[in-house]
Amino acid sequence: MPAFDPRPLATIQRQNVAVPDALIAHRGAPLLAPENTLPAMRAAAARGARWVEVDVKLTRDMQPVIIHDDRVDRTTNGRGFVANMSFEDIRQLDAGSFFSPDFAGTRVPTLEELVETVLDLDIGLQLELKPTAGDDIETAEVALAAMKDLWPVHRGRLFITSFSIRSIHAAARLLPDVPRAFAVVVPPRDPKALLAETRCQILHLQRDFLPDDALKIMADSGIEYAVATINEAQATERFFAAGAQTILSDIPDLFERTAPHADSL
Repeated sequence: MPAFDPRPLATIQRQNVAVPDALIAHRGAPLLAPENTLPAMRAAAARGARWVEVDVKLTRDMQPVIIHDDRVDRTTNGRGFVANMSFEDIRQLDAGSFFSPDFAGTRVPTLEELVETVLDLDIGLQLELKPTAGDDIETAEVALAAMKDLWPVHRGRLFITSFSIRSIHAAARLLPDVPRAFAVVVPPRDPKALLAETRCQILHLQRDFLPDDALKIMADSGIEYAVATINEAQATERFFAAGAQTILSDIPDLFERTAPHADSL
């Protein structure tokens, strides 16, 4: 377990949750290495992360690669839509120089490379299905067919998430025994009903859309939920007090930095 867990004891001791830990490293450690790359996963694990979150999209020739945006412009030296580029086009791109010359030559990972790295690091994985609008079902079908072969059957420490209801329903069909999280922007008025409708076990919420009345609804629901993306430890207090199980953060050691004993570490 991490050296310091800021959650209430009742949250820490909850049973039958998909993610027992307080923090998921958002796209690895994107303040230390290029987001969604293998160096970012290694940096997150080196800082104590027990879970990482990544995004998977399809290339034009239906290959699953780890990248967040519809376009490659922000995180590589290329231009254009992922869905318009072949796998070989994507693999020719430099996904590290935008971050630092130290990472020049870093490639957009394949799903297989990402999973191999996560397993080697012995950490958990949140795999976000990130379809380009229109290939929601295909993204789920291709990525999750690969996961059936790549992820050890009885290992656990895996869940699937998406903002796309079509991707989530496909995940329920393809990997029914793997937990699923539905990601939303506006918090629901009836969280339990939304979980039932989406066939999910977890909700993922956005911090900027959680006023006190919405947090009261979430607290009363008793469901497992996470909040993204939080990089200030103090900002998590109200979410954990309202029953949040987990937060996503760009800072893998966020809580260790602000633990009561941090000065002596």
